Amino acid sequence: MKEAYLVDYARSAFTRAHPRKPEVDGWGETRGDALLARVIDGLLTRTGLDPQAVEDLSVGCALPVKEQWSFGGRYPLWLSQRLGPRGRDCATRQIDQQCGSGLAALRSAAREIQAGAVEVAIAGGFENMTRVPMGPALFKEGVLTSPEALKDAEWLELDVALNMGITAERLAQAAGIERDEMDAFSLESHRRAARADAEGHFARERLTLVNDTGETIERDANIRPDTSLERLSGLDPVFLEGGRVTAGNSSPLTSGAAAAVLMSSASLNHHGVSPMARIVAFADVGVTPERMGEGAAAAAGQALEQAGLVASQIDAWEINEAFAAVPLHAVRTLRLDPERVNVWGGALALGHPLGATGVRLAGSLARILMHRGGRYGCATACVGGGQGIAVIIERA
Repeated sequence: MKEAYLVDYARSAFTRAHPRKPEVDGWGETRGDALLARVIDGLLTRTGLDPQAVEDLSVGCALPVKEQWSFGGRYPLWLSQRLGPRGRDCATRQIDQQCGSGLAALRSAAREIQAGAVEVAIAGGFENMTRVPMGPALFKEGVLTSPEALKDAEWLELDVALNMGITAERLAQAAGIERDEMDAFSLESHRRAARADAEGHFARERLTLVNDTGETIERDANIRPDTSLERLSGLDPVFLEGGRVTAGNSSPLTSGAAAAVLMSSASLNHHGVSPMARIVAFADVGVTPERMGEGAAAAAGQALEQAGLVASQIDAWEINEAFAAVPLHAVRTLRLDPERVNVWGGALALGHPLGATGVRLAGSLARILMHRGGRYGCATACVGGGQGIAVIIERA
């Protein structure tokens, strides 16, 4: 099997989505596929890579309905000013693995290279959660449905499995994670993200782009450097009366896109580029749907086993902060050093544009390893419906 390398990664600024108030979202008037196309163009311009070298494009999207249906990944390709003219020559696909869609796109690109099918690939992901809102609204419209046969399944609490907030409540209760722990974790995520932003760590990955109304979007909109434990602890539970999960310890609705270039070792030599990291292992697992947040730790554990590593050998972790309960559960389960987890903050502060998040996790992880001089890193995410997905990379 050939080696696959992560060469470079870029993303848009992540904006605060609001289906009922699109004017508050900087990307509110911009289609998600068009935004991904602009990120791809910016990434190719920065790397200086000839678009003719790109043989494969995998696109992650958690809700590929309405305008986020991309004709199997063709629309982002054709909307790209750099890839579009050669669109017929580049294979594409759109992947829905819910919150793991971006990592699934990265896995698809890496495996094409590892199998020797292609030499250069792009993995991308996008979500505009203002223009295509979360599930409840889409179920109400009839855009999303669930099988009648599953509604009476004794082994499945479908109403819980379909509500991510309630699954987070279940996870917190089962793992004994208290409200004050989750609030404290959220506060630290905002502090770390604000500090990383001030120190310029996001400047290399975050592109300055123009939206469809001509406005320049260059800053992440969800980071709250002025928040406090008092503010977070004063928020009411969102999903259950007397519950532990609030808007403050949950990731906000977010719009954004991200993309990464992957190459084989032969292609690195041919193009004369240095990679950020080598892909070591990918892992997918299934977990109890009603506690889908367990998937992040479970997938990371399986990836470690595949790589022949133990948790203490991982120098940096990116554990998706869909809810604060998820990384807290992973830290306990895998016995991690919290100082190695989400060192530049996570989705609680940056936001979670579902299809783009996995690419951001892996891309930021590679940059963290380069900055800190670490060797191995693991990015992992829980997945709606009861799954987990993880990747381990090695600094090149």
